[in-house]
Amino acid sequence: MGGKAASTVSSVLCCPCRCLFCGVLSCLFSVLTCIFFSAGLVALVLYLLFRPHIIRATAVSGELSAFHLTPRTWVLRYNISVAMELRNPNKRIALHYHDVAAHAFYEGQRLADAALPDFFQDTGETTPLRVAFAGEGPLVGGVAAAGFRRESAEGATFSVDVKVTSHVKLKLWVITVPGPKPKIDCPLRIQRRNATAPTAPEFRPTECRVWF
Repeated sequence: MGGKAASTVSSVLCCPCRCLFCGVLSCLFSVLTCIFFSAGLVALVLYLLFRPHIIRATAVSGELSAFHLTPRTWVLRYNISVAMELRNPNKRIALHYHDVAAHAFYEGQRLADAALPDFFQDTGETTPLRVAFAGEGPLVGGVAAAGFRRESAEGATFSVDVKVTSHVKLKLWVITVPGPKPKIDCPLRIQRRNATAPTAPEFRPTECRVWF
């Protein structure tokens, strides 16, 4: 009997604590649910209001005035220039690009980097970008050198990859907020220019891949 009475007293004493604990959890769950629901609703309203679209990039011209590999040492001497067009398809979002940089790759190896100036892009605007790389550097591994020799024998048209990275701020009317970090990848096929040819080889415009 004494043990049963003690158990009853203990239950009565603990019940308020349990109710309080359950109430706190229930209140916290309700608050979190309200926050997530409100955030989702705000995001949906902003999406429907501004209708954001991903930027578009096109390489419109490319030239290899020099692209030669020295025998035995496998040192690649290059002079690459690429003109791009970057379009902002959004009708209500302007973009401010900063920390813009371009990178050139061949056979998966980075050749050079180039810093580009910051720029502002209004709604529906297309901005020209011109990147240039000149210098020399070794190609590491026989696979890269073999790839160069193969492309050189097949009409001297080389697979050059140009990438552009940056940070973006979004201008929504009079409000500016931090935006994503777009990455632009342009896998190009550029024919090396013949020094004796009167004109540069034809270049086929290439749509670049854009992701965040």
